[in-house]
Amino acid sequence: MKRTALLTLALLAGCVEVRDEAPAPDLGVVAVLPFVNRTGQDFDADEFANILASELVKAGNSRVIRPKQIRAAAEPGEAIRSAEDGVRLGRRLRADVVVACAITDYDPYEPPKVAISTQVLRVAAGPLSGKDLDRLLQSGSWQRGALTLSRGGAAHALAAFENVYDAQDPETRRAIRDYARGRDSAFGGEREFLAVQSRYLQFVSAQVVQRLSSHGS
Repeated sequence: MKRTALLTLALLAGCVEVRDEAPAPDLGVVAVLPFVNRTGQDFDADEFANILASELVKAGNSRVIRPKQIRAAAEPGEAIRSAEDGVRLGRRLRADVVVACAITDYDPYEPPKVAISTQVLRVAAGPLSGKDLDRLLQSGSWQRGALTLSRGGAAHALAAFENVYDAQDPETRRAIRDYARGRDSAFGGEREFLAVQSRYLQFVSAQVVQRLSSHGS
């Protein structure tokens, strides 16, 4: 599988990219790690991770490894705190790409809001110049991500990005309308994605998958 290792490290908080839907490039076998909850609120982060995994499947990836499978593959007491930890588990599960997400803000009440930081790691290490290595280690997007990044893990770094999906923001509302349009909705299109927690997480996950698609082969 060919893959261009784009090191897209820009912070995009508060900005939503609205694009026509298209099949994402096949990233190979994708392992979605259990999400890290940094909100201080008690909510089911694994549900969110499973919704993202489902959106990856819809986008055409041949196989997606879900958090439950990753937990089952981990040794008792084995932590997933660093890029090396994620890559080690990805290699054990024969994944090509590992996706790690941290939820940094979450308000489920209408209008909902989600802030999510995403890191993408390739299991096979790639070449990295000294300049790129310095950029990665100094990048705010990597530093605020779910996994810590050391010099040893940097060769596996593919991309890191952050987004805030605030339904009070006009661009986010426009993206929700575009996403809801044409979908069968028992609650009535846009309203469903604003009022039903799982539907809003589906919308957010679909936006994250769109960003992931720009880092595929």
